[in-house]
Amino acid sequence: MATAEEPGAGGMSFEEFRQSFYYGSRADMQFKYLARMSDDAAADTIAALLRKLGEVFDTGDLDDLRQVAFEAQVSAYAPPESVEPDVDDAPFTPLPADLPDLRLALISAGGVFVVGDDPMGPDGPTQQEALALIKEFLRGAPTLSRIPVDTPPEQLTARHPGYDAATAQRDIETVFPLTHLRAIADDGRIRLTDEHYAFTGATSHTRLRKEMAPQWAEHMAARDVDAAFLVAT
Repeated sequence: MATAEEPGAGGMSFEEFRQSFYYGSRADMQFKYLARMSDDAAADTIAALLRKLGEVFDTGDLDDLRQVAFEAQVSAYAPPESVEPDVDDAPFTPLPADLPDLRLALISAGGVFVVGDDPMGPDGPTQQEALALIKEFLRGAPTLSRIPVDTPPEQLTARHPGYDAATAQRDIETVFPLTHLRAIADDGRIRLTDEHYAFTGATSHTRLRKEMAPQWAEHMAARDVDAAFLVAT
């Protein structure tokens, strides 16, 4: 049977085209949601985006185009019915003090690291190479990147096999909002630690939970981290 990576002799079906945006040859964080849609819904969405794109050529106004994309993502990801969370096995630790009195660390699963300090070494894969290595990432242990609080955003980059990190590379604040947290800290509403963290969320979660997370927690506790702000991707 043909796949999105290897279409049959008759060409790629529309379903294969949709799926190729999700871990496929067209992996793209902006349009990954197409894989969750029916053919009809995806076709209507693409047609609406193209109509708005045509308008943008004339008006230069991107707001309506963004709105169409946003509404399509909501439609694709929202459950058909409202779901009440039911969590009875997760630990709950109340904050020991008000947030402004705690030292807060930012932790992102977006694969962020400082340029020149690749957690996978100087020969680490590029973003494009990482997309093809998703299975290897999912079997391997994650590596923690340590990012000083004063690191400028232009010195940060991202690599992740689970999504096209091009958006994060253009605007690192989408997955690592350290600049925004610094602004909030300047207003006195939070306190930040000297060191912040990131790892690649597409990893062996068993090894993450049993091996790496306890080590990371000890590392952070030794640096007086009181609470963490977690950012998923």
